[in-house]
Amino acid sequence: MRIDFIGVGFGRSGSKWLANCLYEHPEISIPKFNLHTEINYFPEEYEVMGLKNYMKKFLNCNFEKKVGELSTLIIWDKKSAKLLKMLFPNVKIIIYRRDEKERVRSTRNVAYNYDLVNDASISKNLLHEINQEKYIEPWIKEFGKNNVFVYDFEKSDKDKQKELNKLFRFLGVSEFTPPSIGIRKNSDYVDKERKQVRTVRYPIIRKIINKIKIKLKSNKKLYYTLKRNFHFDYLFQLVNHNL
Repeated sequence: MRIDFIGVGFGRSGSKWLANCLYEHPEISIPKFNLHTEINYFPEEYEVMGLKNYMKKFLNCNFEKKVGELSTLIIWDKKSAKLLKMLFPNVKIIIYRRDEKERVRSTRNVAYNYDLVNDASISKNLLHEINQEKYIEPWIKEFGKNNVFVYDFEKSDKDKQKELNKLFRFLGVSEFTPPSIGIRKNSDYVDKERKQVRTVRYPIIRKIINKIKIKLKSNKKLYYTLKRNFHFDYLFQLVNHNL
């Protein structure tokens, strides 16, 4: 079973929108799970569970098309680039990014107001400003410039179709206009004017879930077994979107 591309970009940088655009392309196949959230399998879960559990996510994909997935936590670990190069030497890498101040603003909004945390205990998305280039460089070093596509959402705002066409050419598929191209996905605001920050509906339930997740993660083997083999990751997202 092959993987043609893996997205490893920064969280809060349009990954859900991009996942929908890729999913809608007739020549691309990504797991439906990616429409809910990112897979984020490497490197930690791979080290605990191996590659077999990862490949389960692609069982319903059409391998007559270009197959891949999008994640947002892989890029934070320095050893990820070398690991993926070893496992998938011919895979193409997509890195999605946005203005760093905007990334941090959005990440903090979600952490403080939705996840009800003030650190990276629930998600590894960093809440402070970083030099994005330092996180991108290892991927270019391992895979080469021709096999890494940096999707810049600042450029995309000016002409989404133009930037998508560049990405489609990079993946070796035809130009296409996805139905989701003009739809904002997973915004940290509830209004189009971006004045009202999204907040959690049921804070007590959120706090309970946070405590359970942290405790479960202390036993990584159990946590990842429940997460993948019993589809707790999918069930959690169904609950999470209603919180």
